[in-house]
Amino acid sequence: MERTSSITYRPVLQKEQTKALELWKSVFEAKSDGYFERFFSPQASPDYQEGDTLGAWAYDDRLVSIVQIRRSILISDKNETFLCGVISNVATDVEFRNQGLSKQLLLQAIERMERENFSLSMLGTGQPQHYLKLGWKPLRSRIQYVINLKRNDLSTESENRLWIPACSVSSYDKLLEIYSTHPRPYQFDRCSSSLFEHWIGWHWKEGSAFLYMSPDYKGYIVISHADGKGCPVSITEYRAFDHDTEKTLLETAAVEIYRRYRQNSFLLHTLPQYTTLQSLGWNDDNNLIFEENEDVMLRNIGLSDEQYQTIKTTFEAVDGKTTIWPEEYY
Repeated sequence: MERTSSITYRPVLQKEQTKALELWKSVFEAKSDGYFERFFSPQASPDYQEGDTLGAWAYDDRLVSIVQIRRSILISDKNETFLCGVISNVATDVEFRNQGLSKQLLLQAIERMERENFSLSMLGTGQPQHYLKLGWKPLRSRIQYVINLKRNDLSTESENRLWIPACSVSSYDKLLEIYSTHPRPYQFDRCSSSLFEHWIGWHWKEGSAFLYMSPDYKGYIVISHADGKGCPVSITEYRAFDHDTEKTLLETAAVEIYRRYRQNSFLLHTLPQYTTLQSLGWNDDNNLIFEENEDVMLRNIGLSDEQYQTIKTTFEAVDGKTTIWPEEYY
């Protein structure tokens, strides 16, 4: 416990989690019921430990600022694992802002991660300057590509495939198996079908997503309005065992987007792992429009400089094979 003036810095205990929920809900825009609660639930956050939520408390024992460390495992296609502290839900009560409270909590978060041998830390923010001073650096990765197709570019062979609403998925075991097999150069470990269902699956359902799984269970693909119904339709996520499956999945999704939404344009999140846009007959790379993610930041905690730079460079590579899928932004 650390005291500064009338502020005490200490972890949020399990019995005090309702105070954290109240602060988050008062600071951030309204979220669907159950959103913030998922950061504490054993199903959605199976590795959460008491003390991962750090708080600044006013003299009347009121929680006025908060920072959360979400424990995630980054895995590589070489079977390396890295404990990543995803900094989430940084919030300060309006009455106590501009007093350095969240800065102090972030310093304590760094100390905790160093003490517990985390490898690196990641966060998403609209205020990068707040974190630059504490060692987080922008991760300039290409995340979204604008795809414009002509109707005759779409293969009729991909029509009449069975798409189901994400809300009707009854088991996530097979999805987890597909996701975990043949990983991209780096990806977050979803570690259990429980995590898949209670975090990723929940987001898909909230975004009115539709899912297609290949009949041989070698891949799946998701289309949705990733950030709400007012946003462009998107191929949100896709995983496949091999080139042919991935190519078929992407072609199938393009046909379904046209059939369901009557749109030839859509957003593609992340370049293919095995096939290419040229082989699909999609955009010439010279005219490919993409968006860089300027909000995600990375910080080295316990890696060698060489290891850290390898991970950062792989995320930033122009081939876009390493990615963070939209529903993994915590």
